[in-house]
Amino acid sequence: MQTVQIILGLTIIVLIFLDFFHTTLSGNGFGIFSRILNQLLNRLILQNRNRSIFLYSGTIHLLITTCIWLLLLFLGAFIVFSADDDMVIHGATGLLGSNVDIFYFTSYVLSTLGIGDFVPGNDTSRVLTGILSFSGFILITTGLTYLLSVINAVLSKKELSFFISSIGEDVEEIYDYFTNQDALSAFISDAGELRQQILKNASSYLAFPMVSYFLTKNEKAALILQLARLYEVLMVIRQDWETQSIQYNKLSSTICAIEKYLELGLEEPEAGDYHPDKLLTLRSYWKKYGYNYEEKKFTDKQFTSSLQYAGWDWKEVYKLKIKS
Repeated sequence: MQTVQIILGLTIIVLIFLDFFHTTLSGNGFGIFSRILNQLLNRLILQNRNRSIFLYSGTIHLLITTCIWLLLLFLGAFIVFSADDDMVIHGATGLLGSNVDIFYFTSYVLSTLGIGDFVPGNDTSRVLTGILSFSGFILITTGLTYLLSVINAVLSKKELSFFISSIGEDVEEIYDYFTNQDALSAFISDAGELRQQILKNASSYLAFPMVSYFLTKNEKAALILQLARLYEVLMVIRQDWETQSIQYNKLSSTICAIEKYLELGLEEPEAGDYHPDKLLTLRSYWKKYGYNYEEKKFTDKQFTSSLQYAGWDWKEVYKLKIKS
């Protein structure tokens, strides 16, 4: 029996399960393999933003990652069951299984179908068959649960994005909304709930990192774009209030929630193509209202990388809707 081959197969299985459980259950983001795979896929998809592939980015990431997990699990099991001639035999005749038979046997062991025409041929194979059939069951059931959780998180993300866009479809409309004292009072009274919603979506980056790959060309559904617009407006209107006032503190709590959302993102601050001079030019927009924008370089870098990661940039944050 080729012990080295069995160890190789089991090593592949163990590594893929570590990556799988880290991604789906740990709440600490992707495993190493999944992170590399999805970063490569994301760069490929962002290069094709003008094509329909962009609209299915999240689905593509989810399906390809799941398929790779399954394929590597299958590869490891196939290597194990082909380690020796008598690892798989025909259940009725006792004849040794061919490579095609081993492929067939591996498939129904991992899917837990248990057809039974081919069976383990020795004690080692029997033990490994029991372990691997249970492993296949765990991966399939946990994967389905993870899929449903990702879908719910994506819907929550879109819900928050549409809510912010309902305040205003560009920075000018959002600013005009806050200049209405009744609207501002209503916003401030609900600031705690909005903060909770933002932090809830921020946790999705860690619990369900796949959510960040559900990209869109629809501005109203793009949460990072909507958060950037809201953040820019809140940073300037906060200047109208004393630091000890309720209004200032409520606005600050929402600003802090958005910054926490950025901190929990998948992209590092240095990952984006940050141009402070261009951003300063865009923010000169606020001078017509008498504001000087309070720059936060670290947050600006985080926003830059997160926006570019999702296929947007600062120009789109400050793009004004064409008035009819």
